[in-house]
Amino acid sequence: MKKILFLGLIISSLSAKSQTVAELQEQITILEQQNQVLKEKVDFCDLYNNSEVSDTKSFNSNFEFKVIECKGNAIEQTVELAVTIKHSLPHQQLDLYTGSKKPIAYSETGSNYEFKSASFPESGTGFGTESFYVPTNLLIQGKLIFRNVLPQTEKLSLINGTFQFKNKDGGGNREKGEFEIRNLNINWN
Repeated sequence: MKKILFLGLIISSLSAKSQTVAELQEQITILEQQNQVLKEKVDFCDLYNNSEVSDTKSFNSNFEFKVIECKGNAIEQTVELAVTIKHSLPHQQLDLYTGSKKPIAYSETGSNYEFKSASFPESGTGFGTESFYVPTNLLIQGKLIFRNVLPQTEKLSLINGTFQFKNKDGGGNREKGEFEIRNLNINWN
C-alpha cells in the first residue's frame, strides 16, 4: 500500500511539473509576441524621430504633417512616402484630393510622376478624394504612392497635393490647403 501511495505521489508530482513546463512555454510564447510588437513600435518611433528627411510644409498650421520614410520599389517603379498627420482640433475628417487636383511629384531633372494611390487607416475613396478620420491628438500614419519612377531617380525636388478638412461631427467650416514636400531623397533598398 505504501508503495502504491509513493508511486501515486511521484506520478502526480511529475504531472504537476509537466503542467508547469507547459505553462512556462505558453508564457514564453506570449512574451515573444509582445517583444515583437514592442520592436515594431520602437522602429516606428525611430523613424518618426529621425523624420527630418525633407523640407515639409503642412497644408494647415493646425496640423503636423511629416514624411517619415521615402522608399523606392525598382521592380514596380514606384515610390512610397510614409507620412504622419496629427492635430489638436476637434476630430477631423480629411479628404486628400485624388482627382483633377491629385498629388504630383517632380524630380531634380524636371520629370513629373503621377500619383498612384493613398492609404490611410479606415479610408474610403469617392468622387476624386481619399477620405479618412483623424482623432484629436492621435498620430496616424498613411502612405502616398507615385508611379513610373525609375530607379536612377535619386531625389524628388517637390511633391505637392491638397487636403480638405472639417470637423467630423459637424459645425465649423470646411477648409483646404496645399502641402509641399521638398528635397526628398529616395531609398531604393
